[in-house]
Amino acid sequence: MLLLDLLRSQSRSDLRLAVALLSLASIATTMVLVIVNMATEQAENGEASMRLLAMMGLSLIGYIWAQKKSSDMIATEVEHILHELRLRIFDSVRKAGPDTLAKVGQGTVQAALTQEMQTVSGALPLMLNGVQQVVLLICVSVYLAWLSTFAFVMITVLAIVVSTIHLQRIRRINAATRAAVEDENLLFGGLTDLLQGFKEVKMNSQRRDALIKGLDDRSTRARDTKSTVKAQWSREFALIQLAFYGMMAAMVFIIPIFTSDYHDVAVQTTTAALFMIGPIGAAVASVPSFGDADVALRKINDIDHQLEDALGQHQDHDAKIPPATDKAKQATAKLQTALGNINELALRDIRFAYPGTSDSPGFAVGPINAVFHKGEITFITGGNGAGKSTIIALLIGLRPVASGTISVNDCPIPTNALQQYRDQFATVLSDYHLFRELYGIDTIDADRVKMLLAQMEIEDKVDLDGRAFSTTALSQGQRKRLALIAAQLEEKPILVLDEWAADQDPHFRSVFYEKILPALRDQGKIIICVTHDDRWFDQADRIYHVRDGEFIDGRAGASA
Repeated sequence: MLLLDLLRSQSRSDLRLAVALLSLASIATTMVLVIVNMATEQAENGEASMRLLAMMGLSLIGYIWAQKKSSDMIATEVEHILHELRLRIFDSVRKAGPDTLAKVGQGTVQAALTQEMQTVSGALPLMLNGVQQVVLLICVSVYLAWLSTFAFVMITVLAIVVSTIHLQRIRRINAATRAAVEDENLLFGGLTDLLQGFKEVKMNSQRRDALIKGLDDRSTRARDTKSTVKAQWSREFALIQLAFYGMMAAMVFIIPIFTSDYHDVAVQTTTAALFMIGPIGAAVASVPSFGDADVALRKINDIDHQLEDALGQHQDHDAKIPPATDKAKQATAKLQTALGNINELALRDIRFAYPGTSDSPGFAVGPINAVFHKGEITFITGGNGAGKSTIIALLIGLRPVASGTISVNDCPIPTNALQQYRDQFATVLSDYHLFRELYGIDTIDADRVKMLLAQMEIEDKVDLDGRAFSTTALSQGQRKRLALIAAQLEEKPILVLDEWAADQDPHFRSVFYEKILPALRDQGKIIICVTHDDRWFDQADRIYHVRDGEFIDGRAGASA
């Protein structure tokens, strides 16, 4: 089993000690049973032994101590392993490029880090209890065999038969449960359509009626399947209870027929059999948790391996880069100086193509030639699908260029310095994510944040709460204003905005172009904006127009 393999390979503690502690807890529990039987015999004779009472106390103390130590040890080790897996996936995601994440799937990674991790963590107590109950059953079975071999054989056979039938029925119930979950997921999907498409539903009565009918059908199926599953569980519970009662009947009615001296130990064996009912049920109930944990860990490992394989290919590519020479080291030092005071950013003959097939080659951009200067506003324009977003991704280092050179102050950016280059940008991209917390900003000037909120005309909706915005539950345009505030607080020399003004109202669009952008230019930043707002092209110092993946026009703006 994968979890056991991980425990053996990555555990920081000796698992044999955990097994010994589990065994000790089971032995202590069995001793409680033995002592109870011994005390019962004495009670029949009107006697009471303080020695047995002391032994009972010691057994209970031993059970509690061993149980706690083993549970804490295994829980700590499993959570440590899950923690290490999470950190490894976090690091792989951090290093991954857009294509890697698109291939693996963000939803898949998120499910591995949340749902699957929770499955493993939640299954652990059941698994641990199941293992302990199995050890306890072995100990009690040894005691039962010592009392009566025939009773031991009969109880063992009955337990095996009942457990086998129960597990087979559980598989069918689990299949029905999965079907019920699928029906519920379909229902939730329809509910999402109703809530998120509320306006569209309101505007079309036929669509509304069809959607409501579909929701009714899905709700009916979910009701029926879940009712069936609950009924099956109820029947299964009743059958298990019936099997246990049958076991008790066998102890008092059948076994005495085949043995002559059974009456001497009838009470003890019956007590032992009753004692086994709980452990048998717990052990059988824990079996599905082993499968659930194994499946979840395999999914986590698959995601981890996919990310590692993709990163491995990237590292193989980097490994082909020759080691740094003295000249290269001098170039690196020169680059560090350039990144400390960026005056000019240039793209020279940049090319890039998405993977394609022989029948359908991938979209390509290039050659791209452009220069961006400190203290200037550059607009990039073009139609939908022209390649603007790809060019921006190449410009800011999110995608590696296939050929050509990106340079800062005439210093080319090598592959191994891409992260240092990316660190010079503050961005609000078209598919941006707005962080409520202001990560990566060492010092936050509360007065400046207040001033920026007022400049963005949202001071009555948001304020600074420690190191975070008080809320991000705003309109799309207002969220972009918050994102621009965060970008300004980063104090980066280059600011890239992709269709930032598209979600702004006419008033604030004019504020953005006529006040905010000029103010940022006066701060000495390199400002690059993707925009369609030709009304404000006169605000740009330079304009590049994109068509079919190329800059076909690069001209000075009206304000230059």
